Amino acid sequence: VSATRDESAMKYLGLWGTRQVNINTAPRHVLEAALAFGSIADAPKIAEAIIQRRRTKPFSDIEEAKKDIFRYANAIEKCQPFITTTSTTFTVRVTAVSGVARRVALAGVNREGRRVKRIAVISD
Repeated sequence: VSATRDESAMKYLGLWGTRQVNINTAPRHVLEAALAFGSIADAPKIAEAIIQRRRTKPFSDIEEAKKDIFRYANAIEKCQPFITTTSTTFTVRVTAVSGVARRVALAGVNREGRRVKRIAVISD
């Protein structure tokens, strides 16, 4: 929380935990940041193309993204080490309400197969 931003860094724990951005789930500004490694000038356009495409069908792999957004295939290729289409690190948000009392907790977890490991928990 700062004078200009009122949000938790836990929202982005998936990015930090995996060091790759899932193009099927990442918000626009996170996509743009990862895609800047391919082309700073085109990152907003590529992010928009990804967002529009994933609304109808998620990408199965990065090669599919390069085919479907062929105009920016070279930029996507350059940032491939920083992007993925699957995730193993997730943020779980739980809100509990009882009468007028309300409590929110965010947990960062990493899943490997059937095993789930807690990374961090923040509650207000």
